[in-house]
Amino acid sequence: MKPVQKGPKTLGDDMSDNQTPRSGEFIPGAQQQARGWRVFNTRIVQVPTFGAFSFGTALAIAISYVHNQSIGWAIVHGLLSWFFVIYAALFY
Repeated sequence: MKPVQKGPKTLGDDMSDNQTPRSGEFIPGAQQQARGWRVFNTRIVQVPTFGAFSFGTALAIAISYVHNQSIGWAIVHGLLSWFFVIYAALFY
């Protein structure tokens, strides 16, 4: 008697024949274990920043340096950021 062969696997076949999860498969609500590796629970903490170097600052530095050819004035105008960009757009 010939052994019965199973047909090709379909999209619904998520488990192997012995109903154990495959390696790397995530099961919601199940305890995840790692073999030979430590499992770390990580938490991402968002640190508030003040946008020390924003687009406005970079734009002000670029405009100032192209216009004045001075790094000192570029730093001063970078501190003024958008105020200098608006001034340059109106009066340069």
